[in-house]
Amino acid sequence: MRLKYIRNPSETSDQEVKDFLSRLKASGDKNGVGPLYQTLAHSPALFKGFLEFFGAIRNQSTLPLDIMELAMCRVGALNGVAFEWMHHAPLLEKAGVSAEGLETVRTILPGYVGKDGEKGLKSEHWAVLKFTDCMTKDIKVPDEVFEAVRKLLDERQILELVLTIAGYNAVSRTLVALDVAELKDVRPGDAKLPSKL
Repeated sequence: MRLKYIRNPSETSDQEVKDFLSRLKASGDKNGVGPLYQTLAHSPALFKGFLEFFGAIRNQSTLPLDIMELAMCRVGALNGVAFEWMHHAPLLEKAGVSAEGLETVRTILPGYVGKDGEKGLKSEHWAVLKFTDCMTKDIKVPDEVFEAVRKLLDERQILELVLTIAGYNAVSRTLVALDVAELKDVRPGDAKLPSKL
């Protein structure tokens, strides 16, 4: 942790942030107010924008859940962000990707594209994996990689995929730069969700 966590609603003067933190704390969620939110609470305007943007990605996207979570997990894996991985890998598994597929998403070298069913992934997963690799590692997405995704998704979904990948790249860089949850030096797959953060 490089910034002090704002653990209690009383530690902020912004009423909306105070209300949100109070709701989270009262929700009974086993993690309560997590370290990312405790960090973001330092800037009420950015905190609210973050919640709005990522709330739309998570709750209003038309992307299939396995595609969305695969992109999120791959960003975490490529950037070496255990916090992202440990939060999204269980959701990717819940969306139907096998343990073998999860391990592939976490460890396969960037740019590798397998066949349908290879290493626990479907052909659409391979296309999204390659797309995510390009956006995360190279920024530029070659036409053939884009066209492979265009065959799977409509234009709204393509935009949602791009913004999901871009957004989670921003999150991963924030998590590591600020050492949120004290995991900046932990590799994806090595960290487990604590019972209470």
